Amino acid sequence: MLLRTGMGLSHPEYARLVAERHAGLGHGRTAARREKVSRWESGRIAPEHTAQLAMADIHDVPAEEVCRLGWPHWLYLAVGDALLRDEFCAGDGVVAVLRGSVHLAEAASPPEIVVRGAALTTQLDAAVVQAVAVRRGRVRYGPTAGAEELDWLNARVAALEQQFNRACVPPAALYAAALAEHRLVVRLLTAAGHDRSAGRRLLRLGARTGLLCAWISDALGEQARAERQALAALRAAAAAGEPVLVSAVMMQLALRHLEAGDPADARRLVRAARTVYPRHPPAFAAVLHSEEAVALARQGEAGRSDRSLDRAAGIVAARADASEPGAGLDADAHHLTLSLARARAAIHLGRPGQVGQHVEAVTRALAVPRGDGTPPHAGLFLLHVLDAHLALGEVDRVAAVVEQAVAITGVLPPALALRYRERIAPLRHEPLVRRAAERLVPEAGAV
Repeated sequence: MLLRTGMGLSHPEYARLVAERHAGLGHGRTAARREKVSRWESGRIAPEHTAQLAMADIHDVPAEEVCRLGWPHWLYLAVGDALLRDEFCAGDGVVAVLRGSVHLAEAASPPEIVVRGAALTTQLDAAVVQAVAVRRGRVRYGPTAGAEELDWLNARVAALEQQFNRACVPPAALYAAALAEHRLVVRLLTAAGHDRSAGRRLLRLGARTGLLCAWISDALGEQARAERQALAALRAAAAAGEPVLVSAVMMQLALRHLEAGDPADARRLVRAARTVYPRHPPAFAAVLHSEEAVALARQGEAGRSDRSLDRAAGIVAARADASEPGAGLDADAHHLTLSLARARAAIHLGRPGQVGQHVEAVTRALAVPRGDGTPPHAGLFLLHVLDAHLALGEVDRVAAVVEQAVAITGVLPPALALRYRERIAPLRHEPLVRRAAERLVPEAGAV
């Protein structure tokens, strides 16, 4: 329906358009009946393959994607962002959004933020209301997703969350595993039967797997994908009535808006996260204070930014337990996050003298190999360090950070490597930077 209504067409008008495109592509004539479009939208019947090809051509979806993904999954490539921008939904609407998030890896997502400003505020208000309301859950009929199957699924998701913090598995491999579990949850929500209790468990698992995919996408440098997965997870967490998860997703989204240069929305997200779950565990609170501090610094509010950083530092100094589900970062990462927040705030507030000590703390910490592997966000942390040295005009240190990023990760993920190349492009005439940039291109056969 979103495809049709987004073009401002009625059922008969859309049927005629499909019929015209069907003939234009050489597939012959097909009846232009409004009843067919209505049945497609209701799910009662699926369009014939040639009709799907005509629809895909109308909405700029490649024919090979129609064949590869099948009906109705290829539709998300045309309406994915429309679903996320739509009014906050419940019930089957949440499942539709989650189903779309499964195919984000195949979609070519633009880099801009999907939901911002007034639309974001509306969604946050709806998420808070849904999360704290008494949930009735979902009732479906059909083969039941049994308690044992859900127990095993929950155990696997918990293990993946632990692996992300322990950094024993490369982010790309971990993403593939997390996405596989996310696909399973969506399939169970879509096809299997379940009572209210099982329905809520599945929605909660959908939120956790979606959020985990968002954190890993973030580590891989896939910002657009991370935001879209987090927006889907937000709806699932709210529908499940899970304020803690809703707050964790809002925290992840706040990071996305900060990196996109959108401090006002980042602060909206921090406020909403505190509203939906006022008694945050220490690790959550520390990250929220750090994010808020950077947003305030970008808006020129030095005093409030300093106070937020002091609150975050107090929590980190008390050795806050950072193992809460959904936090997305381990204890060491929270120390690094605080140091980076101080450096980023100092840059925005025009305090270059304070930047060096904080970024040095990050580079020193990442220079020491960990027994449990490379921190999954190491490349992203160093990208922020790179930004700090670029702001200070320190060419030699810019080159050193690029070298360190490659040394730590082995091979930077392609999307993250592209972001490094874009940052240092103005300095490619410098010999040190040029040599460092050459290392961002993996050697033949490198994994």
